[in-house]
Amino acid sequence: MLMDTAAVRRFERAYWQAFRELDGVRLRHWERHRVTLPQLRVLYHIRRVPGVMTGELAAVLGITVSTTSGLVIKLTERGLVDRATNADDRRQAPLRLTSAGEELAGEMSEVGHLFTGRVAATLGDELANVTAALERLAAAAAAAAAHEVDESVIGGGAT
Repeated sequence: MLMDTAAVRRFERAYWQAFRELDGVRLRHWERHRVTLPQLRVLYHIRRVPGVMTGELAAVLGITVSTTSGLVIKLTERGLVDRATNADDRRQAPLRLTSAGEELAGEMSEVGHLFTGRVAATLGDELANVTAALERLAAAAAAAAAHEVDESVIGGGAT
């Protein structure tokens, strides 16, 4: 389906402007606490699944065990993650957040909730329509991503 080029360009500008505005607060907060997105993913998963093992964490995050181990080591050195030892198998080290890790993960979540709450309040009566549009955008992005993967699998991708 051919799209109006001007409409697509307007969409792109609006998308990236919204993305920059919405993501800026989060990125500044991460920088202030010297934490990266991969480190946050580790923190949040350990928060959801206390006692997770490094191998399980790697599988869930879709990264190598070696990369995951490096992230865990950095977070452990910062006092955010604790690696317990298993008496039955010393190679197995259940991961848990320390109190500092819990505090940081909670603060990161709270900053996001407060910001989106302020944005929602600013939208006022438009909130339901904007939310519906965002849900449609998410579905369209998922469909486009699935189509892109399908094309690469069947040989329709770039060579």
